[in-house]
Amino acid sequence: GGWTSTVPSTLRERSVVRSMLARLASMRCASRSCASSQPAASRALRGARDPWRNSARAATRHRRPSEVRSAPPLVVFAAARSASTASEDRAAAAGERGFADGEDASPEERVPKTGERRSYRPGIFTRLPSVAAAAELKASARKRATRATPGKGLKDAAREKSLGVKRLEAMTSAYCTPLKTYVKGFPNPDRFHPFERALLELTLSDKKYRATVEAVDAMRKGLFGIGKGYAAQVNNQQRAAEMKATTEKGMSEMEAYYAKHGRCVDDLKSIAKMLRRLPVAELETPTVALVGAPNVGKSSLVQALSSGKSEINNYPFTTKGIKMGHFFVETERHIVTDTPGLINRADRDRNKIELLTIATLEHLPTCVVFVTDLSGLSGTSIADQLELRESLYEQFAHRRPWIDVLSKAALVPVLGGVTDPEAQELWNEEDVREANEAIAKIPNATATSAFEGWGVPQLQERLTSLLREHKEETLDNNDLDESSARGSLL
Repeated sequence: GGWTSTVPSTLRERSVVRSMLARLASMRCASRSCASSQPAASRALRGARDPWRNSARAATRHRRPSEVRSAPPLVVFAAARSASTASEDRAAAAGERGFADGEDASPEERVPKTGERRSYRPGIFTRLPSVAAAAELKASARKRATRATPGKGLKDAAREKSLGVKRLEAMTSAYCTPLKTYVKGFPNPDRFHPFERALLELTLSDKKYRATVEAVDAMRKGLFGIGKGYAAQVNNQQRAAEMKATTEKGMSEMEAYYAKHGRCVDDLKSIAKMLRRLPVAELETPTVALVGAPNVGKSSLVQALSSGKSEINNYPFTTKGIKMGHFFVETERHIVTDTPGLINRADRDRNKIELLTIATLEHLPTCVVFVTDLSGLSGTSIADQLELRESLYEQFAHRRPWIDVLSKAALVPVLGGVTDPEAQELWNEEDVREANEAIAKIPNATATSAFEGWGVPQLQERLTSLLREHKEETLDNNDLDESSARGSLL
């Protein structure tokens, strides 16, 4: 009686074995294939969940009526083994991916395959979970463990065993469940929008973020192992005194382990607090970014171009707020923002606040408005401003709409401005020549003066026209790409 390992002796039974193994292999392939149809995948998964039902049916179809009693032992073993192997393979694959591409990833946060265009869900920092302080988590775990009660109707050793196992499991769950929530709630940076990834690097660092999350996960696994290990010991012991001592030892060891490694929880709490302070980037909203050297009048132009009251965005790595407003082009909302001033130097030498400007141009759907100040009041020479413009133009103009603006025109005589007598004395022939040469090097620049309102309507008209043309061009390119894709499929 019971299970046997006898190999089927008849040809019919051997045929059943070969048929079942082939069918199970095809089921495993179907369940793993992303290109397979949903009905086929569903049938394969149902078969993996209930191998006995499928194996019994297959055996029934191939056997004579007199032989319909049970499936051959080898068939049952093969089916169960195949389903178990498939499950283990999937679990191992998910474990190897870790939180970089786990099976719990939401559709919008999963890591895309090569060549696949992915979409991002903005505001990932605002969705980070609330992390409790390390001391609070420890107190909660001890409290839950002491509240555990044994099973009803048990006495003596059986009662102590039930109580010990439940206390250890309660403490393990009180530690591990929140820690697992934290690890799952802090996504892999590879799933971030590139702009939010840049903000992470500027605010904290990719390395520290990953190391902290991984430390919390490692501690969770360590606590889980300690708790389950001592619970198994209590379950195998016979004397009540031994069970009680083992329970206390296990709880003390978990608390000691947590005290040694629990600092990472407070580190994670600090990281969450810091990242939640970052402004939420409107990743899909067209953005007009005013760019230039420091103090060239970008903030004033933001206020002049905005159709509403501008806001101030503050970043933890700088004391300077970033002014942001909005306006509409044919009912479509656009953001207009100033950016931190750039110094004329290589990107590798820039500080964090300058790199925020580069990240904005690199990763957000921006129209670049480069602002040049010829008044001599910004603190940056005209020559340095021209070199900075040339560098950025080469880097971004071929993939971003671009407009040039000459600011503070009311203070520049060659732009029609009238200066007071004291300021007029500062303009000599060399200054006039340099300003005229700069104007010649920046074709189609719009002269503006935000305080006086000079050139602002003309700039708004240019922006509207350029953004409308860019939108139509983008739609045409998308239609062309879709047509090409359909053609390649056909």
